[in-house]
Amino acid sequence: MPATPEISINLLGSLQQDLSPIGRFITWITTYGRYIMITTEMIVLIAFISRFSLDRRLTDLNDEISQKQDIIAANQDLEITFRRTQDSLNKIKLLLDQQAKPVGAVKIAHTLLPSGTYFQNLSINNGKISSQVTSLTIQSFSQFLLNLSATRSLSNIDIGTVDKASNIGIQYTMNAQLVGVENKAKK
Repeated sequence: MPATPEISINLLGSLQQDLSPIGRFITWITTYGRYIMITTEMIVLIAFISRFSLDRRLTDLNDEISQKQDIIAANQDLEITFRRTQDSLNKIKLLLDQQAKPVGAVKIAHTLLPSGTYFQNLSINNGKISSQVTSLTIQSFSQFLLNLSATRSLSNIDIGTVDKASNIGIQYTMNAQLVGVENKAKK
């Protein structure tokens, strides 16, 4: 059998393809355009494949966030109780720290009282002592004044209205500032 010749059909023609602008464009597209298309398809495939790993990471992060939210929700009551207890302890500490000041002030005032003199009322506020005092005799009144002038625990001592009642004794008011305790109202 005779061999059939290979038939090649070229609709553009070889001369026309090399010389005309359209022919050069078609030649460029068929050679370099292929490389551009292959590169673009590779980029698209890489983006498509990397999407799976990114989706997996997103799912893992969402699961981790969900677990941490569950832990926080489970411990919320414990945290509220802990914070309340901590606030209570801070308040107790503050009260205990402030309690020492009035107790010390009462001890100071008590040491200054001679026999025959007593406080009808005693008020201690922000380091200031105010009192209504009664002395049964002039000697106890004098001794109390001497004790007040000799002490270094009190400053700004002020003896107010002095009244002498025949059946009660000498009544007067006394105001003083504890030394070393600042008046918080002045701040």
